[in-house]
Amino acid sequence: MVILLVTACESTDDVLNRIDHTVPSVQFAADTLEVDPGGTVLIQAVVEDESGIQRIEFTYGDWRINHIIDLREETGTESYSFSLEIEVPRDARKEWEENKYFNDASSIKIIQRYHKLALSVWDKNRNLSKTYCYIKVK
Repeated sequence: MVILLVTACESTDDVLNRIDHTVPSVQFAADTLEVDPGGTVLIQAVVEDESGIQRIEFTYGDWRINHIIDLREETGTESYSFSLEIEVPRDARKEWEENKYFNDASSIKIIQRYHKLALSVWDKNRNLSKTYCYIKVK
């Protein structure tokens, strides 16, 4: 009964201070790259989190890239060196039109020249960090 009383008297700040709210950090070796169509490019990043890295996903739907690294069973994964060599399709777009939408529901058309590839990282507490690297096809 005393334990329940002590737990019930904790402030919200006390409870929140014990919860991990920090997302994993991601540092790309280079976050903007240029490559020829049909060429290969090496994507490298260092991923870190104090509670440990649980899962890493590198994705880009236009090029059918979906690379997953599952680290749930690994120990000591506070830091991980991500490295992946990808081949840029020969028919990769060099320029295309895109709609950019704003919070007020307005939009503008922009000419896009960079492909946006996503690196999503979850820590052991399921905090998500989503970071992008950009590739321009020459």
